[in-house]
Amino acid sequence: MKVTTSKSKNAESFYISKSFINDKGVSTSVNVRKLGTLADLLKKHGPTRDDVMEWARAEARLETQKYKEEKTVNISFNSNKRLQP
Repeated sequence: MKVTTSKSKNAESFYISKSFINDKGVSTSVNVRKLGTLADLLKKHGPTRDDVMEWARAEARLETQKYKEEKTVNISFNSNKRLQP
């Protein structure tokens, strides 16, 4: 996962986004979590934009670890049935 920003004339917003390839084989991304605006995050996480980006990247690493831990694959099968070649 990565940190993305969106700038408007009034504010800059920070997001954690995830990139993936959809069912049609096209690369796309989706926002997983909104971290907040630059003005709000400066108050909490540092005096400069670089401090906010450092914190946001750390949050993205945590989201990646959380995603990897939750990702499990369950495969069920019936031992009485024959698999088709």
